[in-house]
Amino acid sequence: MRILSYIIGALLLLTACRKQDDYKKFIKDGEILYTGKADSLLVRAGRNRVQLSWLLISDPKISQSKIYWNNRQDSMIIAIKRTSGVDTIRVFIEKLEERAYTFEVYNFDKDGNTSVRTEGNGFVYGKMYEDALLTRAFSGAEMKDGNAKISWMNIDTTGGIIGMQIQYTSADMVAHDTIIKAMPEDQISLLNNYLSMSSFRYRTLYKPDPLAVDTFYTSFEEKAVKEDITLKYIRNPGAPFDKDPNQPFGGRFGQLKDWSYNSEAGRNGTYDEIGGPGKFTLWIWDNGTITNGKIYQTFSLPAGDYRFEADIQNIDNSLENTYLAVAAGNALPDVQQIGTALGSARIVNNNNKYASAGFHLSATTTVTVGMVGTFTSPAEQTIRVNKVLLFRDK
Repeated sequence: MRILSYIIGALLLLTACRKQDDYKKFIKDGEILYTGKADSLLVRAGRNRVQLSWLLISDPKISQSKIYWNNRQDSMIIAIKRTSGVDTIRVFIEKLEERAYTFEVYNFDKDGNTSVRTEGNGFVYGKMYEDALLTRAFSGAEMKDGNAKISWMNIDTTGGIIGMQIQYTSADMVAHDTIIKAMPEDQISLLNNYLSMSSFRYRTLYKPDPLAVDTFYTSFEEKAVKEDITLKYIRNPGAPFDKDPNQPFGGRFGQLKDWSYNSEAGRNGTYDEIGGPGKFTLWIWDNGTITNGKIYQTFSLPAGDYRFEADIQNIDNSLENTYLAVAAGNALPDVQQIGTALGSARIVNNNNKYASAGFHLSATTTVTVGMVGTFTSPAEQTIRVNKVLLFRDK
């Protein structure tokens, strides 16, 4: 039994010696030494570039790092100067195509010893990504107390929207360029002391992921602010209307101050004080007919989308042919040519006591706004208007 034990021991010793000899064949040039590896490698996306960062925790002898990408067809070497503590290395790789990449990082010491590989994946963004981005919409932009109030549509911020850049001019003619952080819900922005009748430009800012090093943008869009511009353009707009003190007044009927009218409209009076404050009126009451009676004002408006509206106090019976109208030039069309107007709204009876005529101007234009009507049958027809309004929508 003792002899068997000696034999087994000799065999084990011989095997161990052979394994050691086999190992020496692979390290015949000496022991393999590894430098410290790149730790906590992070790949941050950018615009046709990425930023790589990693930690050097151990091995003060590291003198350079080498980065491979594109299946090792491209590489970069950076010099390293170690400190006594943990070092953070950051490097940009520029001029990359828009796609996914795998990056390999190796560290080296001055003797050429290398670390084990550290690998990281990342995506490079560019024009294709940016061209597909959507501008954040808003549900309304309107003037409130001299400020522009923008009500933004709700969004999912996980889609990458981080903010909106807005450029506008204030009433003191100062240009503003501001970035507003995006909130997902119920977001309202105020542009203080906003210049009346001006437009603002805006675009939406994106980051494809929270760690991205670059911001991406939609194209700028120009938008107008919805604004009540009645007092800016219309004289004597009503609520109440003023009568012309230089024209005859019979205790109820007279003529409107600051409005123009033709003889057909002026025959019976364009101003009515029935039941209280003054009203804008066209009427017959068994006292003849009106053919294309017109009450109007003329002024110039810049390009934009507008609405001319009338708040009606009362209509007696049904109106035969009466229109709220807006026309290019210095006159309103006759009823028969109402289709040539920039915008019009027919007024019939008390079922609809608010009339609105929308119109678009592609350039600064002289326009005439007002009312045109033909009153023949029935013999008793009346319209009385509380006020008129003019809005700029965009």
